[in-house]
Amino acid sequence: MFKRILDYFFGWETVYLTNNIDKYAGIRGRLLNNGVKAKTKTTNNSSGGIGNSVMPNSTNYEIFVRKEDVHRANQIIHSQR
Repeated sequence: MFKRILDYFFGWETVYLTNNIDKYAGIRGRLLNNGVKAKTKTTNNSSGGIGNSVMPNSTNYEIFVRKEDVHRANQIIHSQR
């Protein structure tokens, strides 16, 4: 329970999700250039194998920031360059 309380106040929240590596790199770079620490989680959603149709690789890039930085991160992400 104590961990849940700490996560609520000091945890990380998703601010951006994409499967485009160029968009991911641009957003992450903008956040870091503006002093917002960010973490990334990548997931590979490709399928294939015996009996399955082969789909192209689909990697998702999820960017997290600290909860106290969410508002600032959204301003940076959605501002015009």
